[in-house]
Amino acid sequence: MLTLTPIKLLILQIAAHLSFIPMIMYGEWYHWAIAFFTYFVTGCFGMTMTFHRLLSHKSWNAPKWFEIFGTLAGTYGLTGSSIGWVAVHREHHHYTDQERDPHSPKHKGFVRVQWLSMFDTPNPKYATHLMRDKLHTLTHKYYIHLHVAVIIFWSLIDPMLLVSAYLVPAAILWNAGSFINTLTHMIGYRNFDTKDDSTNISLLGILMWGEGWHNNHHAKPNSCSFKERWWEFDIGGWFIERLNTKPIDRN
Repeated sequence: MLTLTPIKLLILQIAAHLSFIPMIMYGEWYHWAIAFFTYFVTGCFGMTMTFHRLLSHKSWNAPKWFEIFGTLAGTYGLTGSSIGWVAVHREHHHYTDQERDPHSPKHKGFVRVQWLSMFDTPNPKYATHLMRDKLHTLTHKYYIHLHVAVIIFWSLIDPMLLVSAYLVPAAILWNAGSFINTLTHMIGYRNFDTKDDSTNISLLGILMWGEGWHNNHHAKPNSCSFKERWWEFDIGGWFIERLNTKPIDRN
């Protein structure tokens, strides 16, 4: 089973969303800077470059140190383990905008896909390559334990660091990543006439480090760069071009 005890993950994400209250009331400018930087690390290095383009699609060759760093960054982001995330995403590509698509707002509804996707049970057959890797199996098995350790660590140092360096960026990442699953299958423009409903949304392309060019991605899922037009800046792809050890596949 690939379940992560969804109730526990839901509780942690509720706490992350509620953390905006103390952040707004007591946060200083540097707390917001810490939150943005953490969101950048977990969203760009963790979710976009590692969970998505490296582990889900194997679209680039990352140095081993970066795979470890990116996996830990993505795990820290509180959106699920690398194994669970990859399994659900690969299933999404297999059944895109069909009834069995776990990320389809058309069939699952906006609310469930946007905020309750932790209740989706990943199919292990879509992540067998990660289930043979000790790093990914350990971070999956001890996922909740790791986050409890993070909570204790930041709480002992400074409760506002718990808020700014962990909870607030986790809430931002959850919503930003979920908007890719919902809005980019509902509104936006299309560069490619794919068989699904995928679209591009410029704002999400910027805020989610290139993920918002979702129609481009569905047209060329094995490409590590989602940029097609000159103004579609792909920040995640830009970093990959400087770390990748094989040519960029734009076909």
